[in-house]
Amino acid sequence: MEGLTKEELGKLAAQMDAEKLRIRAIAGTADSPVVAPTQREHLDDGEVADEKTVQRQSDAMLKHYRMQLADLDAAQSRMRRGQYGVCIDCQQAIPFSRLQAYPTAMRCTPCQNLHEQLHPRQAQASRRPASAGLSSPGWLTRS
Repeated sequence: MEGLTKEELGKLAAQMDAEKLRIRAIAGTADSPVVAPTQREHLDDGEVADEKTVQRQSDAMLKHYRMQLADLDAAQSRMRRGQYGVCIDCQQAIPFSRLQAYPTAMRCTPCQNLHEQLHPRQAQASRRPASAGLSSPGWLTRS
């Protein structure tokens, strides 16, 4: 199988840049919370519990977005080094269609399936759904 063309690499690079902008628009900067804390005046126990739940969800989403940004940065680094689009297990080219669906993929589909069979806990953790209001495209889950 042949590697990616310059045109395909350009499309994938633009797709990753756009996704990074989208994530930063949703998540803000790395130091800012996704949801601002509420005023602490006259909160009853139920309101305090709700606030803590929202904060934990916000913290989890911020962690999720940071991981996505790190994956995108790593993929762009592989692209600059000429190693992008090559499976880390079998060293074969990853098809353009897979990379369009999942630009940060490090494995071809057969090797990814094998990896998930050999490491089921890792695969299960990567399939956790995003929070309802802040969902992300499926290709952004870690593998």
